[in-house]
Amino acid sequence: MQSKFSFALFQHVVIRISILVIFSLKFFLKRVDGTEERNGNFYMNAKHAGFGRYFAKTNKIADSRLGQSPGINSPGGKLRRGYVILATAVSIFALFGMIGLAVDLGRLYIFKSEAQAFVDAAAITAATKLNGKSSGITAAQNSVLNSLNYFNFNTQIMPANVTTIEFSKATAGPWEVPPINNASGYGFIRVTVRPALNLSFMQVVNAPTTASVGGQAIGAQIKQTFPKGGYMPFSPFALSASDPLNFGMSIGQEYAFLWPGNAQKHNTCNGNQVSWPLYNFSDTSVAGSNRGYFELQSASSIQQAIQGTRQTLPLNVGDIINLTNGQKQSEQSALTARALLDSDLTNYSPNGSGAAPAYYGNNMRLVVMPVNGGPSSTPNNMVLGFAAFLLPISYPNAGNQTWCAIYMGSRIDGGGTSAYPGGGSYVVRLVQ
Repeated sequence: MQSKFSFALFQHVVIRISILVIFSLKFFLKRVDGTEERNGNFYMNAKHAGFGRYFAKTNKIADSRLGQSPGINSPGGKLRRGYVILATAVSIFALFGMIGLAVDLGRLYIFKSEAQAFVDAAAITAATKLNGKSSGITAAQNSVLNSLNYFNFNTQIMPANVTTIEFSKATAGPWEVPPINNASGYGFIRVTVRPALNLSFMQVVNAPTTASVGGQAIGAQIKQTFPKGGYMPFSPFALSASDPLNFGMSIGQEYAFLWPGNAQKHNTCNGNQVSWPLYNFSDTSVAGSNRGYFELQSASSIQQAIQGTRQTLPLNVGDIINLTNGQKQSEQSALTARALLDSDLTNYSPNGSGAAPAYYGNNMRLVVMPVNGGPSSTPNNMVLGFAAFLLPISYPNAGNQTWCAIYMGSRIDGGGTSAYPGGGSYVVRLVQ
């Protein structure tokens, strides 16, 4: 959120106008010596008498001889009136210069504000396109270059030849321009513009006819925190507490987030079967009746959390979650109701290819859950991280059935895959 504006033009114009005013006053207030008298009247000697000195001496002599100052029709009065006309004629140029300065500088400041507003909006939008692949870099570029945010009093689209787009893995850089061979981890985009404004009035004082202003902003995907909830009331178990990126899971595969009372290999999710019997502990190591719910106990509270993510418990990596008991099969209707609100109702099949399904919906099915280490972490049930899961269209309403969701890895709040490898939940913010 950085803007650049040079005051060199302002200084140039002020100096020129100041010189004009100084020389004008120097000409009219120039001091010379004496006056002369002709036919009883005092007149200014054009070569020697200055305005200030002439009027002072004329007024003094006129007051002593006539008892009054020269009238408007007297030679002295006419000279006074002529001085005012001349002074006004000269000052009008300085006046118009100041008016032009005010108008053009006002336009420059508005122009600068519009340029900054453009890069702020462009950086935020482009950062949401970064997905860790070259396609995300291209999409981010096109988002900026094809932006329909007008500037210059809503009359102009930002030209591509004054726009610079750069990418990085951190705010401090280093910054790179495409092509980028490996786009994984490039979650920062810097947009810089330097458009030129045509000046209208400053040309009168021989100032430059155009002026450039700058705007710069950095949009980034940063780790999402959960100070007031915002996650689902389920916590899947990690397959490997020593894997900080994917928790032992494979993107595109399905994993359990709610366990039956008597978990067996044949009634669990495909991804959990790979490591079986590692997860045959729902009735032993995790205290029998615990199934995958945490924090909330009542069915109504869990239903509200599923449909509106209305938790109140702050949660961070390293926290210990308190698992709550019960199967609560009635919650399947809340999950189904949420899923049916999605704009993408495709029934995606899980796979072990490492690629997430091509989901394109409104994120009602794409949810965030905290992943805990279960009994294999120290201490037990410690939050290892947050991950994105894709809910199916419906869930079985029967006992001893595992509820599964496809592991999507990381996601951006509001939709889309993040630029970072592994799991995680990110938000897009302006960081400069």
